[in-house]
Amino acid sequence: MNILKKIGIGLLILIAILALVSAFLSSKIHVERSIVINAPAKTVFNQVNNFKNWINWSYWDRLDPNMKSTFEGPESGVGSIHRWESDHDEVGKGSMTITGATEPNEIMTSLAFGEDWVSPGGWFFEDSPEGVKTTMFMDMTMPFYARIMGLFMDGILGKNFDASLSNLKTYTEGLPKETAASWNVETITTTPVQVMSMNVTTTGKDFSAKLGSSFDQLNAAIAKQGLKQTGSNYAIYYKWSMDSVIMEPGIVVDKPGKNEGDIKASEMKAIKAIRVDFYGEGTEKAHYFMDEWAKQNKVTISGEPWEEYVTDAKSEPDTAKWLTRIYYPVE
Repeated sequence: MNILKKIGIGLLILIAILALVSAFLSSKIHVERSIVINAPAKTVFNQVNNFKNWINWSYWDRLDPNMKSTFEGPESGVGSIHRWESDHDEVGKGSMTITGATEPNEIMTSLAFGEDWVSPGGWFFEDSPEGVKTTMFMDMTMPFYARIMGLFMDGILGKNFDASLSNLKTYTEGLPKETAASWNVETITTTPVQVMSMNVTTTGKDFSAKLGSSFDQLNAAIAKQGLKQTGSNYAIYYKWSMDSVIMEPGIVVDKPGKNEGDIKASEMKAIKAIRVDFYGEGTEKAHYFMDEWAKQNKVTISGEPWEEYVTDAKSEPDTAKWLTRIYYPVE
């Protein structure tokens, strides 16, 4: 009984001390970190202004490959919303909304975990001799009983801010600096064609091998059905990240085929699209360029991109000569 009494008195003393300390602590917490990125301010701004880009560099977006994400509102800018749900302790369930955006200087956000925890935050982009000083911040209001946690918040969140900013720096500095003058973007209307294709889900690590094996399966089905290939191999990309790739590899054929297991026969309809020729490996930078070009030229992308593999990689050892045509459907 004496032991329980001592424990009780000890807890009361601890609570009293915490309450006394909290009384002298501010309820307002501000966490901020900065980094200089050697890239155009607009390039960095556009990376942050579209939540779908965050998987490329955000500390939290990359923690859980099984995180469920949904996106609402416009593709980028004010009103864009990212909602997520994860079993990972550091991710949980929440949402972030872009509440303000002044290109290319600042982006304001609102982070919500339920109705009781809403925190404003944002980004500032400032030109400097070394590049763009990029600042990420968040403001929080702590309830009285949790104010003491504010003493640790800067360290806890700060290191994650640093990780995100470092990833953002690495990613954006690796993007192309080409302009529309050096990339010949054409606006075309495609021709209707018959195709054989299949839906594939894989990872960025296994992407190349899976794409190659998919074309092998398609070629076998085409030969079995007595069809002839009349165009280059291609693949439509519905999602691409290192954790998850959802794509539809296909082959253009001379006449309608038949569905066979996972392989489907269909017609690729005529659509309006923008197209660019890319030589070499690593087409990601060309996709980024196309997105930037569309924004600069006020062209609305209206569907998923696809790549046409003009060069047969098996017969051309020089990767610099590999030609990939990249298409984006537009309105």
